Amino acid sequence: MFIVGIGAILAAGCARGPASFAMPPQRSLDLGQNPGGRGAWVAMDDPAAADYIVRDISPQPDHHRWAFAHPEMRFRLRDSRYSKFAAEFAIPPATFRTTGPVTIQVAVNGVRLEPFRCDHAGDYRLERTVPPAAIASHDDLHVTFETNPLWVSPEDGAQLSFYLRAAGFLR
Repeated sequence: MFIVGIGAILAAGCARGPASFAMPPQRSLDLGQNPGGRGAWVAMDDPAAADYIVRDISPQPDHHRWAFAHPEMRFRLRDSRYSKFAAEFAIPPATFRTTGPVTIQVAVNGVRLEPFRCDHAGDYRLERTVPPAAIASHDDLHVTFETNPLWVSPEDGAQLSFYLRAAGFLR
């Protein structure tokens, strides 16, 4: 009886499997450009923020990063409707006590925007109109910051500009 029961169980496993079907025809979906990669705006605590930094911005991921002597970033605009550059940053009291008022000069692809003056320690939002020629026909936009005066560390000579929180292009 035991052998008949095992035989019945094994026979049940030999049943015909499901029918097979041909793969349906494949079609390409036109979804536009790949949404990955750099975009028009980045916050410094974004996991992809390092992709936007070219040089002279501290690498540690945080809600702000130090901008050093010659910070440079890069952005990618997917359309031509952007007309302004903006940056959110802070001038720390510890550096302001030494430097006093600070002027920040931003350039987009080498085109200088109107200088921005910081006359006190604290939070700032720089917002400047970008000439259309600086944006047109460029997939990658390089943005440079020049700060005058820089704070220079008496211990190691490190040159610091400001705490950068976010930057990019607005419509």
